[in-house]
Amino acid sequence: MPFFLIKLGKDKLVAWSNKHKNLIFLVFCFVLVFLIYGKTLGGDFVFDDRHIASGSNTFLLSNLGQIITSPYWNTASGLYRPITLVSYALNYSLFGNLPWSFHLLNLMFYAWSGYLIFVLIKKLSKSECLARFTALLFLVLPIHTEAVANIVGRAEILALFFSLLFWREIIKEKPKTGLAGFWLFLALGSKEIAAAAIPVGLILFLQKNTGLKHKDWLTILGSGFLYFGARLQVLGWNYFSGLEISIVENPLKFAPFLPRAATAFKILAMYFKKTFWPFNLCSDYSYNQIPVLKNFLNLPAIFGLAIFLFFVIVIVVFWKRAPIISGAAAIFVFGFLIIGNIFFATGTIAGERLMYYPSLGLIIIIGHIIARARENSLSGFLRNLLIVLVLTLAVFYGWRSHRRSLDWLNEKILFASAAQCAPNSVLSRSNLGAMYYQVGNLENAEKELMLAEKIYNGYPKGLNNLGLVYWKKGEKEKARSYFLKALDFKFPYPGAYENLALMALEERNVTEAQKWLTLFYSGDMIAAKTYLGKLMESRSY
Repeated sequence: MPFFLIKLGKDKLVAWSNKHKNLIFLVFCFVLVFLIYGKTLGGDFVFDDRHIASGSNTFLLSNLGQIITSPYWNTASGLYRPITLVSYALNYSLFGNLPWSFHLLNLMFYAWSGYLIFVLIKKLSKSECLARFTALLFLVLPIHTEAVANIVGRAEILALFFSLLFWREIIKEKPKTGLAGFWLFLALGSKEIAAAAIPVGLILFLQKNTGLKHKDWLTILGSGFLYFGARLQVLGWNYFSGLEISIVENPLKFAPFLPRAATAFKILAMYFKKTFWPFNLCSDYSYNQIPVLKNFLNLPAIFGLAIFLFFVIVIVVFWKRAPIISGAAAIFVFGFLIIGNIFFATGTIAGERLMYYPSLGLIIIIGHIIARARENSLSGFLRNLLIVLVLTLAVFYGWRSHRRSLDWLNEKILFASAAQCAPNSVLSRSNLGAMYYQVGNLENAEKELMLAEKIYNGYPKGLNNLGLVYWKKGEKEKARSYFLKALDFKFPYPGAYENLALMALEERNVTEAQKWLTLFYSGDMIAAKTYLGKLMESRSY
C-alpha cells in the first residue's frame, strides 16, 4: 500500500478521534467499569439487598404516587429516597426481581458518573489531563466497591450522579435554572448526602464559576424545599431529621457529644487511610468493631480532626488561587459532615459506601497534583515516568476493586469475609452463624452465635438465630427461651413470634400458635388465622 494512503488513513483516524474525544472517553469508562465489576452481574441479592427481592417491599411498588409517598425502609428509619425507589421499581417492572438487572444498572450509572466527572473537571479546570486523571482514579478506587457491588449502594451512586449533573448545569454560561433545580431534587431524592451539593454549588457561584444570578438561586433552592417538604410529609416531624436504631447499628447515637465527635474523627482517619491504602476493606463496622472513645486522647482521632481542619483551611486558602481545589475540599468537608455522626446520628457508625461521595473531593485534589506535576516536569523522561506510575497505581486499584467485588457475589462469601475483617462485630458473627445454620453446620453455627452473644447479648436477631440452632438440635426449652429473649427488647425481632408459633404447632398446640401469630401480625386476627390455616394444611392437620 502506498505510503501516502497509510498516512491519509492515519490522519483521518486522528481527526476522527480528536472530534469524538468525549465519546471515546465515555466508552472507555464503560469498558473499565465492566472489566472491574463485570462478575457482579452474576451476583445474588445479599444482606440489605434482600429487601429488594421481597415482593411486598416499597422498592417494588409499581405506582409512582405510592413510591413518592413511601419512606425508604420504614418511617422509623428516617430515610426518604423516592428516586432510588423509582430506579428499583424500574428494574423490577422490566426484569422482575432478577439480581443481574439491578447490578447492571449500578454499573451503568457508575461508569456514566466517571464520564460526568471528566466533563465537569475539564470545564472547571480547562485541563483535559486533570479531568482524565480524576475520572480514572475515581472509577478504580477500591473503597467504592461496596457502593458499586452492593445493590443498595445505588443510593450513593445516584446521589453523586445527579449532583454532578447539577454542578455541570450551573457552571454553564447560560444555565437553565429549572433544569439545575430538577437535578438537585433528583440528587436529594436519591440520598440525603446530596445536601452537600448545595454549599458546593454556592461556592462555585461565589467563585464566579457559574453563569447564575442571585435570583436564580431562588428557583434552584425551591427544588430543595420541595424535597424537604415532601420528606416532612412522609416521615413526620419525629423522623424528619431523626431515626430509631439500636446500639448495634450505631452506638454513636447513644454517646455524649465529645466521645461521639472523637470517634467520628477516628473513623474519618480510617476512611482516609482506606481510600488510598485499600487493604482490610470490610462490609461491617457495627457494634463493637469500633469502640466509642472517651475523649480525643487517641492518635487516630487527632489525625482525623487534623485532616478535617486541613481541608477546611484549603477551602479558604485556595478560594481564589485554585478554585477547583477549594471546591474539591468543600465536597469532602460537607460530605463528611453529613455522614460523620458528629451533629446528628445516621443509620450506621461507619460504612465504606458512605465515603463514596466525599472521596470525589480527595480524588480531584490528587488528580490536580498529578496533572500539575506532569505539566511542570522539565524533562520528558519524568513526565513519562509519572504517567507510568499513575497507570500502575490505576491497575493496582482496579485489581483490588475486582478482587473485593467478588466478596459481594453471595452471602456465604460476604459474611465469611465480614467475620474475618470485623471479628468484634456482633452483626458479623451473627450473620456467619446464620449462614452455618442454613447449610446444616450446627456446631459452627452455635459457636459463631455464642461469640455474637458474648460481644453483645442484646441483638434480637442473633438471639433468635441461636434459638433456631437449639430447636434444630432438639433442645426445645432452650430454643424457646432464646425466642422469648429476642422479643424482650425495644426493637424485638418479629420472626421470633413466627418461630414460637411454629414450635407450638409442632407440639400440636394450635391455641398457642394462633396467639403468637396474632402478635406476629400486630393484632390482625384475620391474617393470623389465614396464615395458621396454611401452616396446618401444609402439615396435614
